[in-house]
Amino acid sequence: MANIFRYSIKGIIIKDGKVLVGRVNQGRGEFYKLPGGGHHFGETVGEALVRECQEELGLNVKLGPLLFVRDYLAKNHAMEFDDANFQQTELMFLCLVDDFSTLGQGHEVDANQELFWKTPGELAAIKFMPQAIVPFLKDIENIKQTIYLGDVN
Repeated sequence: MANIFRYSIKGIIIKDGKVLVGRVNQGRGEFYKLPGGGHHFGETVGEALVRECQEELGLNVKLGPLLFVRDYLAKNHAMEFDDANFQQTELMFLCLVDDFSTLGQGHEVDANQELFWKTPGELAAIKFMPQAIVPFLKDIENIKQTIYLGDVN
């Protein structure tokens, strides 16, 4: 089987102390994740995140700081849905939104995804990936540099 590597650019969108997440079930089991996705050849990761948020959410976002970097090497995790040759690096940026009135009006919405606003405490109690960012979300305004999370699930 071929090795598969991809970058995934994620947006951390916060409103009233809650984080915007999607609940998905795409043959990989049900879990919650941050909005975002892969980038296209020829675009920067910042451009990719702005595009992904427009496509999936219908939101115009402004790119904030890069808060977290996560590696995910499937061979190191007991996830039934990923091939052992799959590897992903996620870059998680804080996103600023001036107008939430268009939320849910994306034109390329992920199949079987529902959007929810969750507090960090709620994220700790559900199958949210990556759980490693949850402790930091409670004090997100005090993050002053990018945090490398390592190979976490």
